[in-house]
Amino acid sequence: MKYLIIFTILLLILFSASGQDKKDLTISVSGGLLTGPYYNEAAPYLFGGVDFDYHLSGRHVLAANFIGGYHTYYEDEPPNIPVRVTYSDGNNATAEYTTFSVMYKYKILHNNAISIVTGVGAGIVTQSLEYPSSNGNTTYRTTTSWSTLVFPVSLDLNFMISEHWQAGLKGGFIIHPDFPILALYAGPKLSYTIK
Repeated sequence: MKYLIIFTILLLILFSASGQDKKDLTISVSGGLLTGPYYNEAAPYLFGGVDFDYHLSGRHVLAANFIGGYHTYYEDEPPNIPVRVTYSDGNNATAEYTTFSVMYKYKILHNNAISIVTGVGAGIVTQSLEYPSSNGNTTYRTTTSWSTLVFPVSLDLNFMISEHWQAGLKGGFIIHPDFPILALYAGPKLSYTIK
């Protein structure tokens, strides 16, 4: 019975895919700056991302998205820390994000030269914080990490270079129920479409 259900689901997916207007797969890599507005004196640092966009029709896209990045921020230190540890930007802590999400994207504007694509979805973020701590006369760095549900929002601007290549800009933010906006990111992207 279990195999019959799996086989039926696979057939439904196969038949629905064969009836679609488009079946293109776009693979994009992006990089740029990421920051966290929730944290004190957050200074933007780097992010990198990979997107796999499956075009369901001329305007509808189903995407799998990965973004990883970090920024520094200022963590209030207990007054008994004997040695202050700071980075070159004056901050003393880092926040690192690793996010995987599934998104629905919609092409607001799409022609032979340019496209503007918005997206929303749900995903999992693993966030790691590293900040100063002390125990008596000893100063050390503490790392805490957790994973939780998030809701990413994205905006892509694509310029068509050729039939298969696009260059553009990617931006967005990650919404977490406890912190209205957990992270903001923006930067250039390069995409290749398999037709």
